[in-house]
Amino acid sequence: MPPSSAKLWPRQSQSFESLNSQWHNPRDILSILTIIGGDVVQRAIAQLAGSGPFCFAPVAFSFGWVAYSFSILLSAIGEGRLMPPSDCPSIVVNAKTGYVRTNNSWPLGRLLRDHHSPHYQNPKGLTVSMYFVSKSKPAGIPDKDWVYYSGVATIIAQSIISVLPVIFSRNWLVFIITMCGILLALVGSALPQWRTEKWAARRVDKREVICLTRGNGSNSVIVIARGSCYCASGANPFTTVATFILAILWIIHLLTVQALDTDAWFLLAIGGLGMIQNLIAAGAPRSAAALGFHLGGLREVHEDKAFNALVKAETLERGVALSLIPVFFPGGLRAEEVAWLDAKRAEYAESDAKDSARQGSP
Repeated sequence: MPPSSAKLWPRQSQSFESLNSQWHNPRDILSILTIIGGDVVQRAIAQLAGSGPFCFAPVAFSFGWVAYSFSILLSAIGEGRLMPPSDCPSIVVNAKTGYVRTNNSWPLGRLLRDHHSPHYQNPKGLTVSMYFVSKSKPAGIPDKDWVYYSGVATIIAQSIISVLPVIFSRNWLVFIITMCGILLALVGSALPQWRTEKWAARRVDKREVICLTRGNGSNSVIVIARGSCYCASGANPFTTVATFILAILWIIHLLTVQALDTDAWFLLAIGGLGMIQNLIAAGAPRSAAALGFHLGGLREVHEDKAFNALVKAETLERGVALSLIPVFFPGGLRAEEVAWLDAKRAEYAESDAKDSARQGSP
């Protein structure tokens, strides 16, 4: 009788058995997946923080929450921040004073990144888009869009999938792991400091105009009348303690995942669905209203030459060109451009002097 294939190739037989076991129940990969993608989770929360009632942010449970819990704990203890820095390098220019500062605000950075105009298809020149802030709806109250509702739908879908092992094989562990993961994710994304830090700003009681742009070489500028100046807020002891407790609970959750012997495919589908939602929330372009900026009264200027665009913008909003010329022309201007700039400054000086005299007269 000839020897069996298992005796002739024992190592190959064991390898195929391990491969078959892994594909049948891939529980070993789950613990590895839970420690990747922490930065994606943070950006997803930054996008959706404060968009729902009672600090509710529909960020789904996914594989990256364990890694995120420790990175955000380090940030809360060290820098005292939860929000990530802006991922769109830009500057904010005060049109009245000409003061330039680096923008570190996540919402303002995403506003500039996601802003689109038909003129952007033309790589030449400069487009200046001017808006007024809505008086009826203040900044910091985002409109709900498809990104928000996709998070809600994902959480519902994850809950439904987690029930299937209970129905088919009476396995409650997948349901328990999923429900605990969803609860921890919602609690972590609902910390009050997310909203406070995201929308921390000084109130502006008088008319103010700011210009938002990527700087010299950019083809776009957003001008907002009655804009707010955003500044970072400090951490509070509650946030540090909460992030520490959540990090411990996520470790316990990870150990519970390790105890799963069967039906790992269901948990893999649940976590994968959450990762897709996190990626969409973190990177999808959104409207200004969905970001929390309620703008109206669009006036747009485009010229193939940046200086000509600024000249036209100055006729619509005082100070825009004068404050942006040093940004877009750091090397100086031509003679005729210098003459226009000097004439405009003299015009404004004369106008301001007349206004001062009028206000000072009885």
